[in-house]
Amino acid sequence: MDMYLLWLVPLAYFIHILEEAPRFVPWAIKYLGAPEDFTQFVIGNVIFMVYVIIATYLAIFYQSEWTLIIGLSAAAWIFSNFLIHAYFTLRTGIYSPGVVTAGSIYVPVSLLIFYNFWISGILNITGIILAFIIGFAIMYVPTLIQEKRKGKI
Repeated sequence: MDMYLLWLVPLAYFIHILEEAPRFVPWAIKYLGAPEDFTQFVIGNVIFMVYVIIATYLAIFYQSEWTLIIGLSAAAWIFSNFLIHAYFTLRTGIYSPGVVTAGSIYVPVSLLIFYNFWISGILNITGIILAFIIGFAIMYVPTLIQEKRKGKI
């Protein structure tokens, strides 16, 4: 497997941020209650980008079962981000800033990476499932905390 495919994750994320940046904060304040301002948006995206880059770097250059799981979790994270954008777009009937790049870039990139991990046998099914769980947790735990904090759940 060409591990350099993992670099598509931070690239896709960067393109996604470009779509989100001008409109996400006002939309998120209305429908999510967070981030409360553009500074929080930037800080959150910097934290996630650091995770994606470190996960990718470790998986490519320091291959072990755990670094491969963490690297694959970044692909799961972008896929889960697509799901959250699609959910809110469908729930509200209003464009969720980021849904276009999430659907058109995140889905094919994450499926390509998962497919390549699967067919290469580089990780067993347990490792792939664990990567999926980690990626989803990194996406949804902060979202659920914000929803609970704002009294939305």
